[in-house]
This record gives sequence, C-alpha cells and structure tokens, in this order.
Amino acid sequence: HIALATNSSLIRLYSSHTFDARLLSGHTDIVLCLAASPSREVFSSGGKDRTARIWALRSASSSDPSDWGWGCVAICEGHTESVGALAFSRQGLAPDEETPKLKFMFTASQDRTIKMWDLSSIPTFTSSQLPAKCKSLCTQKAHDKDINALDVSPNDALIASGSQDRTAKIFSIVYTTSSAGSRGE
Repeated sequence: HIALATNSSLIRLYSSHTFDARLLSGHTDIVLCLAASPSREVFSSGGKDRTARIWALRSASSSDPSDWGWGCVAICEGHTESVGALAFSRQGLAPDEETPKLKFMFTASQDRTIKMWDLSSIPTFTSSQLPAKCKSLCTQKAHDKDINALDVSPNDALIASGSQDRTAKIFSIVYTTSSAGSRGE
C-alpha cells in the first residue's frame, strides 16, 4: 500500500495491486508526516492536532484483493504543538522471536521537543477495540525552532534530528525492557 498526506486531516491510501483508494480518518487537523515501520506492518502519521497515530492493516475476511483496510491501533498524545516528524525503531525482531515486534517510535514537534514512545504492547493488526494510548518514555528539548526531520540509526543506538534552527543533532538512544516495563532515555 502507498499512504499519502495531502494537506488534509485524511490520509489517502492506495493498494499497489488493485490501485483502489481509501481514506483514513482519525486526525482532527492536517496530517503533516508519515513513517512506515521496518516490517511495513504498521505506519504512523503526525499532524497539526498535536497527535501521532499508529495504523495497522485489518485482517481480510476473504481472499478478495479488494477486501482491505487499515485502522488506528494507537494514539500518541503529549506534544503542545504540531507533530512534524516521525521515526520508528529499526530493529524489531528479537533473536528468539519469529515475527517482528514494535519497540519504540520517536515524534518531533514545533514545540521543539522529541518524544520517545513505547510501542511494545501495540498490536500489528486492527481489532474492534478502541485505539490504545501510547506511553511516553521520555521527552528531550532538542532545538530552538521547529523540528522537521528524524531518523534512527540501523542499530537503534542513535537518533538524528533536523530543525529550522539550521542545526542537525545526534542523540544516543537508551532503551531497556524489564518486568517493570520499557524505559527510554
């Protein structure tokens, strides 16, 4: 599938097999950015409504290729301004697991902060349940102006940010999981 943000609160989603189009609703203001997870099982969107949303494919009830759709499985709320950049962790497959698992995601905002979100309990398929509320693991004041770009290194050790303050910065990522839950720095 191909997802597009088009100066609207709706996300345009196209099937690359049938060229069928769908509109995803959920944001209450213009969608500014999109990012796909490394496994491509989910993607995220950020917008002027100060939220990021995680979208997952709903399981098809038939073998009909026209029977497809995506739904919101989680919402990240906490920024005080528009969310303008997103980046998923790059490593989602633990050595003892067969299927990819989401770990964390970063959002960046006009509020000049970067937030790290725990995605370890977020489903990778849409269900009939209400979207989960993501837990913010940490917040970093990163720049003096809006942040427009984020990227995570392939080994999940670093995150790079770019801003309208004409700087790019690199931060180290500390992410640990324990029986008490996930923790990020």
